[in-house]
Amino acid sequence: MQLGMIGLGRMGANMVRRLIKNGHQCVVYDRSAESVNQLKGEGATGSSSIDDFIASCRSPVPSG
Repeated sequence: MQLGMIGLGRMGANMVRRLIKNGHQCVVYDRSAESVNQLKGEGATGSSSIDDFIASCRSPVPSG
């Protein structure tokens, strides 16, 4: 399942980590590029703007 998370503070980032750990694809956005890059390194799809976030959420989920 693909999920999107806006806001990657302590709670948001940990929720994304748990979702990725359990096999979900996560698209993430935060005003802090550092927070986005941290989760990209852990398997999330990062977004640089809200428009990018929306476009990424509409993209088909890769199978496999």
